[in-house]
Amino acid sequence: MKRTMKSADKKSTERSTRKALLGVCLALLVLAAILAAFSQVRRYALAALAASPQRPLKRIVMINTPAYLSRAILDSLAREAVAFTIFNSRHPEYAAEIRNPLDGKILKTLSLHYTQHPEVGFNAWIKHIVFIRRAWLPHEQVIQIDAQYRHPAALIKMSNKYYLVSRSAVRLPGSYLASQRAALRWLFTIQGVAGPPPRPGKIFASPAVAAGIRLAKILTGQPYASQIRAIDVARVGRPSQSHPEIALITRYHTQIYWGQPPGVRSFFEVPTDRKLDYLSAIYQQYHRIDAGRAFVDLRGDQVLVPSRSQTQPVYAPVTPTFPG
Repeated sequence: MKRTMKSADKKSTERSTRKALLGVCLALLVLAAILAAFSQVRRYALAALAASPQRPLKRIVMINTPAYLSRAILDSLAREAVAFTIFNSRHPEYAAEIRNPLDGKILKTLSLHYTQHPEVGFNAWIKHIVFIRRAWLPHEQVIQIDAQYRHPAALIKMSNKYYLVSRSAVRLPGSYLASQRAALRWLFTIQGVAGPPPRPGKIFASPAVAAGIRLAKILTGQPYASQIRAIDVARVGRPSQSHPEIALITRYHTQIYWGQPPGVRSFFEVPTDRKLDYLSAIYQQYHRIDAGRAFVDLRGDQVLVPSRSQTQPVYAPVTPTFPG
């Protein structure tokens, strides 16, 4: 009986040993397969890298770009990536890293360059990098850059030059002369801003600029917007009865007395919505937001306009009906 039990224990031990050995063998086989696969991937990557003369990095392109950015600006942004990676004298190692299909760190470094150095080139147009990735096309490697871009809100006029400003009051690259203003006629001009302008990528800290941008957003898309040449913010923060804080300069060289900045509540002025109603009513009746007069004052409960022979305002009904 004891001999039988010993024999059974021995057989059980042998089976356990065989199973353990079999498990070890399987683990070794799996490990060998993993090492073989890794070695194959490594050989493929090295072969791809060695074949770079046949599949070189030929292009760095900006993708999913907005329609309002010109091809020249987008090309400049792509060339900035080339200058930073391939022709960077301070970091010559970047040239090899950008061509290495296994190197992802250089793509992150390039992303940070765009957002942390807005003063360089046209970088200030970029608000946020969505991704930078490699794409393999037949016989070439392409770096694709997808970004969110700042949207221009208006032009700031200073010392006979015009500077683009974004919706968040960030100065965008470039400056324009009066002769170039016509090419940007779809943007309002904000004038009366004290200089000098900030560097590209920096914020216009002036409350007057912020007020002008808010009003530009409100007026954009209105049916009479094309009749507004500029938003004069020279007196923002200095209200008076005779001189409004904000005045709209029309293309007819007349003025609309707007008054306080949008969003500011005052006992002495009607709110923004009422002023917009006034402008709509005037435009519908006269097809000109100035009603053909030297100025129109929108600040009070009644619209103020001068008669044709007057230079000082007289009261008119809110409807409005203007004297002949």
